[in-house]
Amino acid sequence: MFSYRLTRGLLTLALLGFGCGTDSTNPGINSVSVNTTGVTVAPTNIQLRSGASQQFTAQASSSDGRSGPIDQVANWASSNPAVAISSSGLATAATVTAVVPATVSNITATYGGITSNPAQVRVLPPTGSLQKFTAGLAPATFLQGCTTGPDGNIWFVADLPDAVGRISPSTGEITQFTTGLTPGGYPLDITPGSDGNLWFCEAVGKRIGRITPAGVITEFSTGISPSATPLRVCLGPDGNVWFSAGDRLAKITPAGLVTEFTAGLTPGADPLGICAGPDGNVWFTENFGNRIGRITPAGVITEFSAGISPASGPVSICAGPDGALWFIEQAGNRVGRITTAGVVTEFSAGLTAGSLPFHITSASDGNLWFTESVASKIGRITPAGVITEFTNGLSPTSVPNWLTPGPDGNLWVTLTGGENSLGVLVP
Repeated sequence: MFSYRLTRGLLTLALLGFGCGTDSTNPGINSVSVNTTGVTVAPTNIQLRSGASQQFTAQASSSDGRSGPIDQVANWASSNPAVAISSSGLATAATVTAVVPATVSNITATYGGITSNPAQVRVLPPTGSLQKFTAGLAPATFLQGCTTGPDGNIWFVADLPDAVGRISPSTGEITQFTTGLTPGGYPLDITPGSDGNLWFCEAVGKRIGRITPAGVITEFSTGISPSATPLRVCLGPDGNVWFSAGDRLAKITPAGLVTEFTAGLTPGADPLGICAGPDGNVWFTENFGNRIGRITPAGVITEFSAGISPASGPVSICAGPDGALWFIEQAGNRVGRITTAGVVTEFSAGLTAGSLPFHITSASDGNLWFTESVASKIGRITPAGVITEFTNGLSPTSVPNWLTPGPDGNLWVTLTGGENSLGVLVP
């Protein structure tokens, strides 16, 4: 077998244990010559950062049906010079150096004239670092909400000019769609639906839109009250798309049928952020009401205010990895947590004063990540409430807005301010 250890970007591999010639451990066949028929390397896909450790194994199979670890000379190769490889004098050890972050290389071992299956090494950027994409965005695009679509792409909405777009996580290619979108609608948020499409809200247009993965847009306005202002959307546990609408909550079926709810909602509460909870209900923030709300699929609303500091201004909310709901108190410059029973805890230690936190989401690392608009930072909070802020790849004018977990395990973020770009961040 071979093992490696990466320390400050240096990866060392050593081969042990299998020789092709005779079997000295079995007296019955110890004088029989055999040939190598295959070489395998496992694991075949790994991701590494500086300081990480991971064990590999390499095995050879022989013409007599045996297989086992290699202990003889093997030749090692890297398919990408950004991940350099060099062998020791005996060629029973090799050194792989992770040179360039965000690169991929296939590492192979050749033994007995047989080349192994490739072991893919992906060199990750440091935690919290961000890469930006702008090619394909319309000039002066103001990016708003984003989400992962059923097609594996990251979808986003934009205004000034209005558009719905997508970016491929694998290539960074951006495509925008405007056909079928009424100008001046001011799209704000987007979510995947249960029907395989994406659904978005138009605040000024007072509409809910649907876009297929192919880019065909349909708008719905029937059933939405003139006083309503669709601000946020989420996929509910009942398969419908739920949305906050200024003075009410509402849901729209995949067929476009809208139902609105106001009973139990304090007048002037201004429901804003919305998400599906782990309890089968929909949870929302009340920006002006300074409360967190819950609505059942049947439309029964309950409001919670105990434990929320005055004038906190809750905005976004998401389901956390711990079975609770996590939310942003924008005016209070805090992150909040509420259990499904309504118990609230607030966190502010480690958060830059006046940073204006805005949007929060769960990530693949088991933590919560959020944007800080004024500070131009991305924040991370653990389920225990420990906050860390990141600025790598961000400038003072980046103004991170929305963020969403991608299918690649990374976080994708819309950047407004003077940059107007899409970013990908390693959690």
